[in-house]
Amino acid sequence: MRYHFLSIVLMTFLVGCGGGGAHKTSSPPVPASSPSSSATVSSVSSSSSSSSSLSDASSMTSTSSSSASSIPFTLTSNSFTSGEVIPVKYTCDGSKISPQLQWEITSAEIQSFALIVEDLDAIAIVGHPYVHWNVYHIPADVRQIAEDASLRTMPLGSVEGVNYEGPCPPPGTGTHHYFFALYALNTAKIAVSTTRPYERSEFETQFANAIIQKVEITGLYTR
Repeated sequence: MRYHFLSIVLMTFLVGCGGGGAHKTSSPPVPASSPSSSATVSSVSSSSSSSSSLSDASSMTSTSSSSASSIPFTLTSNSFTSGEVIPVKYTCDGSKISPQLQWEITSAEIQSFALIVEDLDAIAIVGHPYVHWNVYHIPADVRQIAEDASLRTMPLGSVEGVNYEGPCPPPGTGTHHYFFALYALNTAKIAVSTTRPYERSEFETQFANAIIQKVEITGLYTR
């Protein structure tokens, strides 16, 4: 890490925070200061996650960089309810399998989808969101990612930049909010690096012209 002492703290909490996906390069959150009870959310039009307040965790939100923002876009999961606790089986304390996700949207503009899952409460601990899943190039006709799909049965043609890593916040750091952000894109392929994680704010800035619409749900987890 940037500081020698943080590296020492990181080694102490590495086991408790769990391992990453095959391409993961970010470090799991380790307590370095008192955790914040709130986190920040970025919109498609903003590159800074610290510039806006935490959205209502029980609601699905949708933003867009184009006039297509009026298109209904919904995201749900059979594995957990938005705004509620993510079951243990999808975390580092259980089977660590990826949850089921499904969505609805109709638009001739859509050429692919991208998914980013991150823990915003990690900002108070390590200074940045902790990315738990990056998926790109999800085909335009796909409307579901099955349970336990990561590294197994992902939609044909999709690419995992970061394989799913279940919630695993350091014990005693309060309730963490896990944002599942799905993007409808106007291009089938985007020039992303699969050797490092993409946070939502970075993705939204770099690919603003490709994003038709965005929808989010949020899961909670505490250890």
